[in-house]
Amino acid sequence: MKNSLLLISIICLGGIIPACNKSDKLTPLLPSSSFSFSANGSLISFPVNQAFIEDVYDTHTTLITGQYQDTSSMKGSISIRVFGDTTGRFHGDSLLVTYVSSSGKQYYNSSDSGNVVTIDKYVKKYNGAVSGSFSVRVANGAESIRLEQGIFTALYQE
Repeated sequence: MKNSLLLISIICLGGIIPACNKSDKLTPLLPSSSFSFSANGSLISFPVNQAFIEDVYDTHTTLITGQYQDTSSMKGSISIRVFGDTTGRFHGDSLLVTYVSSSGKQYYNSSDSGNVVTIDKYVKKYNGAVSGSFSVRVANGAESIRLEQGIFTALYQE
């Protein structure tokens, strides 16, 4: 009698434990987005990050953005636009970077070949990860800022 109760308990637990594991697999895991870099020695991090494919006139581009939530009182954002919609290393004339500082001042990159954006991963499906790194000097008149050690994972939007 004790052996049959033990056997029934094992069979029941054997059916329950795998069922619990199966339900965990039904929840899709989304990549987490991040956007951080150093600007003149200060660490900047934006919580809302997205990537879009856009046509600007006759040019096919990718726009990667980082910003604060609309409800945040903090100011600032970054936009990186590269030609095309693929992985690769972009520099000089093949990219446009716009940085808005916490004071609201806008900075833009030049066509300097030392400005580099590398896209390592580009998943072209809704909420797919677009990730990479960058190092760019941006300027507003005579004032310039070096955006260094930049890394991003943005969620692709359709």
